[in-house]
This record gives sequence, C-alpha cells and structure tokens, in this order.
Amino acid sequence: MKLLKNLGLLVFFVIFSCSNDDSSNDNNELYTFVNNGGGAVTTLSNSGDVTGLGVAQAVPAVQNEIYPKSLPILLFLNDKVYFDSLKGNFEVTQNDELIGGTIYINEAANGYAILTFVPKNTFSSNSTIVLTLKNGIQDASGNHLNLDMDYTLSFQTNSQDGGNFDDNLSFENGDDGVLFLGDGNILSGTQGCVSPTDGNSFAAITSGNSLVSSQSSIGQASSMMILGTISNGFSSINFDYNFLSSEFQEYVDSEFDDSVMITIVGTDNVYSEFLTSVNTVGTNNTQCSDFAGMPDDGDNYSGETGWMTKTINFGNVGNDALVIFTITDVSDTIYSSAFTLDNVSFNN
Repeated sequence: MKLLKNLGLLVFFVIFSCSNDDSSNDNNELYTFVNNGGGAVTTLSNSGDVTGLGVAQAVPAVQNEIYPKSLPILLFLNDKVYFDSLKGNFEVTQNDELIGGTIYINEAANGYAILTFVPKNTFSSNSTIVLTLKNGIQDASGNHLNLDMDYTLSFQTNSQDGGNFDDNLSFENGDDGVLFLGDGNILSGTQGCVSPTDGNSFAAITSGNSLVSSQSSIGQASSMMILGTISNGFSSINFDYNFLSSEFQEYVDSEFDDSVMITIVGTDNVYSEFLTSVNTVGTNNTQCSDFAGMPDDGDNYSGETGWMTKTINFGNVGNDALVIFTITDVSDTIYSSAFTLDNVSFNN
C-alpha cells in the first residue's frame, strides 16, 4: 500500500524591483515568468490553509549528479504559488554566477503549480547549476516554504546530446536524434497492448526502473526523452501518444498523480505545457496487458489511454530546437507509468 502517494497565457517580464505594471521589458531583466493556466494566483486567499509550500517532486531529483546541458528543471509544488512572491525568491546560478531564463508556471490536474525553468542560453558543459527557491516564496494562502531554510537543487552538466532528429520522426532510425535520461528506449513491433502508429517503431519512457531499457529512472521517479536538434524553426508540433499507468484505477484522484510534461526550447522562444496525468485521465482508461512489465506494483490492473493525437501551437521557436518529454511520479517512487510516442511532425 502506498504511504505517500489550456487556459490563456499570461506572460510576466520580471525585474527585481517595485513596479505598478504587470509586465515590463527591460534589457537588464533576468527572468520571464509565463503563467500557463491557474497554477499561479495574483491575490492571496483566506482559505485557512496553514500547510507550508513544498516541492513534491523535482526533475532532476538526484542532487549533484551529472546531466546533459540541455536539461530543463521542473519543480512540482504541493499548492498553487502566489505569483508576486516569485519575484526575488527564485534564482539560478551557473558556476556561482546568476543567470536568467524563462520560468513557465503550468497547472497540474490538481490545480497545483509546476515550475519549468529553461535558461536564456543553454547551460554550459562541465558547469555547476544551483536552483534556489528562497523561503520568501508563498502559496495561494500566503504560507511560506515548509523548510527552515531555502530549497536548493544542485547538479553538474555535460555535453551529451542526441544529434539531429530531422529524419527520424517515426523512430524508424532507432535513437538517431533522441537522448534518453532514465528508463527510455525505442521499441519495435507490438509490445503487449501497444503497437506503432506509423512504421514499425515507437519511443517510450517510464517512471520505473528498467521497464523498457536496462536503465533506472532518475531518482526512481522520472525519465526524459529529448528530441533534437530540429534544424528548421516551427510553431506547432503534432504527435501520437499513449499514457499507461499502474496507478489506474487505485490512485485516481489522489495526490499520487504520475504526470507528463512537454518542453520546447529554441533559439527564439520557449514553450512548456502539462500534457496528461493519472488524475487527468481518471477512470476513462482501458486495461492493458503485457506492456513493459506493468503493472509493477499493486493489483493486476494497468490502464492505458490508447493512442491519442495531439497538436500544440505556440510562437515560432527558431532553429536548432529541442523537444523534451518528461514523465514523473509525483509524491512517490512506486506504481510506475509509461509514455509512448510516435508519428511526430512539425509545422510553421
């Protein structure tokens, strides 16, 4: 038994000084905050909630490990975040020097905030990255971090990349242009209840350990699939995906909400979106047998959405872009989920 288990875009350009405007565009600003949904609030409530704000899941989750320099940083919080409290209380350093970037605030299925940080310029190789949430940050009820100190996440970077993805949109060329972190792989033919939608192969990542590869997930909770670079700029992406989970149906509508995020990073723009989760799908799933050793915990039921087609539109991201899919357990490290991908296309 477990013990723990698209609304309109509002873009805020933030300088760490007082202003009467909701946005400004100063050349010296460090961070651009984008509120994609209701994960951030602009007024405090009197709900009576006294639970401190906390990080339910971080990706990457393991401190002081080495990760590719193209990695975004994701923080799944245990509540909504008060937008104004982010000012001056969120910072990222590279080799002890403050760096700027974009922070997307997405809304999880439970309404809580998911912070995704992408640096203005890709992290340098062989560098130490430290993200700090200061204790001054607040949730929707005004509660500060549930720690006696700031929250910090530190890791090192390397130059690892997957190469060019232009000619492998249905994964028929194996992992050309694809970089997996954690448990991820290119699978061929029918795998249990999952068959490719285009050609003979599809890509998969899981939140478990060695379910589709010989690797374990990051911190036994998260995996990433990095596609790219994609040479030419694009302003929309289309793909087929299937979301499968051992948490169906036992943990639907619980805090243990395995989730999938997409992050798109280019030379001209950044975009991030909450894609799906156990609570988003709910009980509207079909039992799946014999895919990747799932279910790997709990009862004998593992569910799937079946293949779904998704189109996402955004501003043109520019050349040499990356598309990053992240799957993670939220609030636990058991009852794994999987995300499969096929038939990717890009359009201007």
